[in-house]
Amino acid sequence: MKEKQNILQIVRQMRARASAKLDERIHREIENAVTWPTNPAGPELSLGQIIALLFKKPSARYTLATTAALAILIALALIHPAPSWAMDQTIETLKKFKGLELSGTVTPDARTYPIDLWLKADRTGDFVEAFLANVGGQGSEWTSDNQTYSYDSDDKMVYVEPGITLNLNPWPGPKMLALLLTEKSYKVIEGYDSATGQKRVIVTCTSTGREQSLLLEFDVNTKLLVSMKVWQNTRQEGTPYLNFDKILYFDNLPNSTFNFQIPPGTIVTNMPLRVPDASLAAMSNTDSGISTEGMTREQACQTIIEQYWDANIKYDFSAFRRLMPTAADLSDEFLRKSFDLNGITQVLKVGGIERTGSSKLGPLALVPSWVRAQDGTVTEVWVIIQFRKTDLGSSCVVCDTHGYVLNAKE
Repeated sequence: MKEKQNILQIVRQMRARASAKLDERIHREIENAVTWPTNPAGPELSLGQIIALLFKKPSARYTLATTAALAILIALALIHPAPSWAMDQTIETLKKFKGLELSGTVTPDARTYPIDLWLKADRTGDFVEAFLANVGGQGSEWTSDNQTYSYDSDDKMVYVEPGITLNLNPWPGPKMLALLLTEKSYKVIEGYDSATGQKRVIVTCTSTGREQSLLLEFDVNTKLLVSMKVWQNTRQEGTPYLNFDKILYFDNLPNSTFNFQIPPGTIVTNMPLRVPDASLAAMSNTDSGISTEGMTREQACQTIIEQYWDANIKYDFSAFRRLMPTAADLSDEFLRKSFDLNGITQVLKVGGIERTGSSKLGPLALVPSWVRAQDGTVTEVWVIIQFRKTDLGSSCVVCDTHGYVLNAKE
């Protein structure tokens, strides 16, 4: 796969690519399912941009290119509360939608790629249940039977991983927006779109615990989010990472939406287990993790994953950061929100090592675990464990979670 910027890196920070034929087929299949928000006054709305907020992974950061029209809108905006719009109205409106199609661009490095993303929420409306993502010129990723498939157009390979690996949780809907309201930096600006004359509301904030800032645009009449920008800094400076200029809202999406026809001659194989190089410095901290002296790798995985979930359940932020040093820079407030979203109350089981790999620090292991949430549902979550040898002896740390299956069997 491409080392400098492969499809996995883009889609783990948003994912994959589209073709004209694929778009045409999907639009035919879901045409009857689409719900078009109506505008009681003025021209038909252009539904725009949403996504990439409050990703659980610290490495997932997103941005968007600023348009001239939006810049004019902000410059001319009246900075006062918007009496004709409130976030709770949008939250209520979005509750009925369980499907989204988002189109725009992503700029993971110096290059900008077109991106199309289809998402389906689970029954709670909080988690991604299925997705199809396409990044122009790079590849495609999709889910099938609780596995994630990645097609690299250059290598003519499809790589398979267990679980749903698109870490867009909470689902970009009611819970995501409700979390926004808790941000201390939350601000509302009312104004007009200079291009269409439509009344707009702009919401800005920074993401607690991460170097990330957001700009969301809402239509006052429909109450819907119509654009979104996310920067990798707290000042909304420079070119944002993601730019979605179209959003279509669906009551639901058929499973066929997420089908992808693998080209003939393509080799299908397991995805190699790797971790981002950016995580290695944090995971080399000798004050983190647990000692593995006298334990097999299976026993070490069992022990550290049980402790990891126990810290989550007890809201023990200090223990959580020690076990997973890649979360060391996340604030208590951010971790509390993440734990609230997960709602984990019980660890049911930790499985054996399913896949192995290696990094510059040493061996890697991918291990499934089964946890119960407050509503009684069971989720299967895969965890990556990094083993290492230091002057203090053998030890291991949690790198991160990596994929999940909703409503799993105990």
